Amino acid sequence: MSNGSNKTAEQLLPQSEREEQIRREAYLRWEAKGKNVGADKEDWYEAESSLDEKMED
Repeated sequence: MSNGSNKTAEQLLPQSEREEQIRREAYLRWEAKGKNVGADKEDWYEAESSLDEKMED
């Protein structure tokens, strides 16, 4: 559910904080998937999308 705001996580968080949150989430995804070497970009993009979705709620 949206709160009516169109702001993204990029607009709501300082860049360094946003990147740190994405980094942590991407790492957790990487671990959960069995530490698959070479999946770092996919995990990063998934984590980034997840953060943006959470910030929209």
